[in-house]
Amino acid sequence: METVNQKHATAPAAATAPPSWKVLWQDTFEGPAGSPPHPALWQVVTGQPFGAGIEFHTDDPANVGLDGAGHLRITATHEDGEYRAAWLETRREDFVPRPGGALRLDARVKTAAGPGLDCALWAWGTQLRHRGDEDPVQAWYRAGEIDVLEALGSEPDSVWGAVHSPECHQIPSLGMGARTTTEDGSPLSADFHTYSAVWRRGPDSITWYLDGREYLKLTPQDTTPKGWLFDQPVYFCLAIIIGSPGGPVLPGDPDPATLPSSLLVDSITVSEELPA
Repeated sequence: METVNQKHATAPAAATAPPSWKVLWQDTFEGPAGSPPHPALWQVVTGQPFGAGIEFHTDDPANVGLDGAGHLRITATHEDGEYRAAWLETRREDFVPRPGGALRLDARVKTAAGPGLDCALWAWGTQLRHRGDEDPVQAWYRAGEIDVLEALGSEPDSVWGAVHSPECHQIPSLGMGARTTTEDGSPLSADFHTYSAVWRRGPDSITWYLDGREYLKLTPQDTTPKGWLFDQPVYFCLAIIIGSPGGPVLPGDPDPATLPSSLLVDSITVSEELPA
């Protein structure tokens, strides 16, 4: 099992897999305030990967680091006319359910508040990381994407789950999926919530949960079998995306007056279902 800085026994249940699951990989973000995410588990990507937003991603402690209270903090800022945030990717890139088995990802997160912010946790096919000279957009389509968590500041009580593949959409991508809201209508940024996805192979499906409540399930029958790219190894990405460089698509226009604004991550756990 690959795990770093596990919390003590009174940690929230979300940091531990249920009895029928074995933890494969976990980070609970213990460490001194201002220290970077553990380099054995994460790489911090700088610049403007894939042109996802108008922000510049940095490894500056002002934008990414541990808060000293058991959380990872990613902060969106606006300084000297430039929007900044952070983008992390797991170093491990071989996450995939065994045939007939399942993987489960649980993330306990408090999202950032503010218009134009997109707090996201997603999986990409490993071939995207090793695309060579291939056009990144086309490589992204072939690799597929599983959005475990996508929370927009313009929809403060809502979270989206979705997949992306060549059969699911056209550029600009909106993917195939659905959203759900908090049960009491409170903003996701007001407290921690647990975002989960269970990915099965044979029969194939992906199921999304908010605080243990199922809100979406997709299968190859939804995407068409040709569009179901989700039988290959993946790595996970975590970021705040700011604004929309390509026009009026998600997540909309930011407001500098609402920044800085931080996303906090209490734990991320990847588990494998134990055989019956």
